[in-house]
Amino acid sequence: MGRERELKYLIRSHEPPPLPAGWRLGDERRVTEITDTYLDHANVMTSRGWALRRREMERVPTRYTLKKSAQRDGAFLQRDELEIEGEEIPEEIINELGVQLASELLPLVQIHQRRRSWPLRREGRLVADLTTDEIRSGRTHWCELEIEFASSITDRSAAKLARELEAYFSSNQALTPSRQSKVEAAIAAL
Repeated sequence: MGRERELKYLIRSHEPPPLPAGWRLGDERRVTEITDTYLDHANVMTSRGWALRRREMERVPTRYTLKKSAQRDGAFLQRDELEIEGEEIPEEIINELGVQLASELLPLVQIHQRRRSWPLRREGRLVADLTTDEIRSGRTHWCELEIEFASSITDRSAAKLARELEAYFSSNQALTPSRQSKVEAAIAAL
């Protein structure tokens, strides 16, 4: 199981914000349309603080992602993550969930995203991916900024870099630290 470490903000625009000195965006990647379906049964996953996502994107194999053990500190979020390609829920995820729960999962909420992304460098070194997402779930629309730190960065370094960016972003009125995951926001809007 991997570890996801990211800064999450609600943002007013789909444009990346200004960055502090020493930080630079690389070339923008191709815009991606994403459909995420979150699965649950009788709110078992939600009550554990877990989320199981089925992600579908054009020209990319379907992937399932299990997210759990989230820890928040301001806009900085860390959580365990297991992501595997497959048309059906992969065996490794079934083993984490338990066969009974995995067999009872149903779609809970669906989220559509239009994602823009850039590699993010700190003093010339690739440290993260910066994405802006235009998100739609039902009749609800919002935009998010995420800065996901590279797996090559230690937890300590990711936390230090996150604090540096948070301090810089604190004066940006267009950014608000996100207190909910996308699935939590979509469920709240039901």
